[in-house]
Amino acid sequence: MRARIFRPSRRRALKGAASIGGAVVLAAALESAAQQKPKAGLKKRSKEAVGYRDEPLEGRSCAKCVLYVGHGECVIVEGEVSPNGWCAQWTPATMGQKARPSTA
Repeated sequence: MRARIFRPSRRRALKGAASIGGAVVLAAALESAAQQKPKAGLKKRSKEAVGYRDEPLEGRSCAKCVLYVGHGECVIVEGEVSPNGWCAQWTPATMGQKARPSTA
């Protein structure tokens, strides 16, 4: 029997090195992504701190605010809020949208 001699081509050696290098970079990226802490959301404040009231003011209500999540929950106010309530942090949910031309 004749002994076989392993003689890889240059192209095959470069492909193997690139594959191994890519796998190492991918594994490092996945590991660092798994170790990152989730970003903290906005800090919730007390109703007194934001000047919360249970009644609307001049058409402003929690239901029309961008911070209102729904089901009595607000992004920045602790506890349950009324959809008809209002606070000093009120921001219209239509902010940044173009006004529709009137058809009248």
